[in-house]
Amino acid sequence: MNTISSLFYYFFTPNPGSQFKFYIPMIVLITLLIAGGIVFSIIYKRKKRKDLTFKKLFQKTATRLVLLGILFLILTVVRYESIPYFSMRIWLYLSFLLLAIFFYLTIRTFKIKYPKEKENLEKRTHNMKKRETENRYLPNKKK
Repeated sequence: MNTISSLFYYFFTPNPGSQFKFYIPMIVLITLLIAGGIVFSIIYKRKKRKDLTFKKLFQKTATRLVLLGILFLILTVVRYESIPYFSMRIWLYLSFLLLAIFFYLTIRTFKIKYPKEKENLEKRTHNMKKRETENRYLPNKKK
């Protein structure tokens, strides 16, 4: 029972103190997330003209990366200033869980869903072109 209450106290302490020694790794993570969002935005703008599937599936990825970077920046500043209740450890762990879920879903989409959608789009465009060539010689409807 004592370990459960100490674990609960560890996560939900309103003011965990200034023993947070991970400011440099957090700043590196924030920089990587924001820079990754900007780089992905540039890649997205170049690739969306040619690849409609990429455009549809990865439309919000750059924005989400930047928002996660801003979230971690806010959590780091709040922890540095020792603001009660906002600097609780649970918020940091939940943010890392959110980051892990985001990366998992993005990688899964890129590895599994993207090739299937791309193949499906190619089949549909091929069928549309085939129908257009077949219907080219049929009479048009009167207007």
